[in-house]
Amino acid sequence: MPTWYDEPLEARARTHERVQAILFVLRFGLMFALASIFWLSGWATALAEGLRSRFLMPYTWPLVHVLFVALAVFGYEAILFPLSVLADHFPERSHDHPQGAFGQWLRGYLTSLVLEIALVTAVFAGLYVLMRYFPTFWWLPATGIYAALVVGLGEWGPSQLLPRVRPPVAVNDVPLEEELRRVGRLAGLEITGASWWDFEHQEDLPDSQLTGRGRRRHVVYSERVWRGHEGREQVFVAARQMAWLKNHAAMATQSLQIVLAAGVFWGAERLSEAAARIVGLDGLEQVETFPFLVMSLFGLAALAGIVAHAVERHMELRADRFALLHAGGPEALLACLRKEFEHGPFAVDPPTWQVLLLHRKPTATRRLVQAASLRPEPPADEPPPASAHS
Repeated sequence: MPTWYDEPLEARARTHERVQAILFVLRFGLMFALASIFWLSGWATALAEGLRSRFLMPYTWPLVHVLFVALAVFGYEAILFPLSVLADHFPERSHDHPQGAFGQWLRGYLTSLVLEIALVTAVFAGLYVLMRYFPTFWWLPATGIYAALVVGLGEWGPSQLLPRVRPPVAVNDVPLEEELRRVGRLAGLEITGASWWDFEHQEDLPDSQLTGRGRRRHVVYSERVWRGHEGREQVFVAARQMAWLKNHAAMATQSLQIVLAAGVFWGAERLSEAAARIVGLDGLEQVETFPFLVMSLFGLAALAGIVAHAVERHMELRADRFALLHAGGPEALLACLRKEFEHGPFAVDPPTWQVLLLHRKPTATRRLVQAASLRPEPPADEPPPASAHS
């Protein structure tokens, strides 16, 4: 095991991640159990009939569906509230991640609960609309919407929209930009320059982004990486992003996600339709099928997620390999990992079951093992000096 990290901090981070993973699996299992009870007990049918009896006017079915889903999600969250406290509040306070007083946490929880109910209700209401108007192939437009919102906006938003809303600050570091252009040429890209984000609350931003279109890209760093990393480390971080565009690796991964989403929607349609017919319902568009639709969608999505995460981990190792060979070698990787750990401690080598279920990136140990087996190629020019900004 490497010794570049603080072992007591790593042990606490490992325990914290294990507790969170166990609670995630437990929450997932309870969702299936509660959905099964809701389905088999007849409560779903009773709730649907009660709502229909209150809204007897024509074309009120959308309101019935929205209220049904909202009440079902609220009931699920109300039952799991103690588990939410256990999963979100107490572990944070127990592992050096202070979350504040319980009242503060509760206010944040209630806000997120309202947002979750609204989001889930909107998603399933949209699915039921598609089922009613496209009963035999609703999964096709659902997949198209998924591709546009999740995959399309996931790429277009950071690369196109964010720079317009938050114009990045130019770095004016000639040696760094020259090195970025050199690595970019190896990836088949034309790097136009480098910048960094200068605004608060960048927790969800990646360390670097390649804004722009096609092969012409601009490197934008997060404030943490720009101020806290040396020049070679900054090149390494950007090189990993370039590797995702090399040979259309990012596009291939996104295409796989779309195919998996189509399989999830199609499989959920088959399973839920069969269940609806067995219990005597006319079709899947009837809201009584919501519990089994939830089980089918989330169960298949979990299986698809395992496949998608495995592919992403493989692609992340390929990105590492490109950066190791062309942009700094194992020393740069180790320095980046050390600073990432200092910023937020993590488990260096978590158990395999946690990696398979929850991790999109390979473990630090796996990345370092790969680095030790590679020999970096010497750059054409001298590497850039350490950045002096702070």
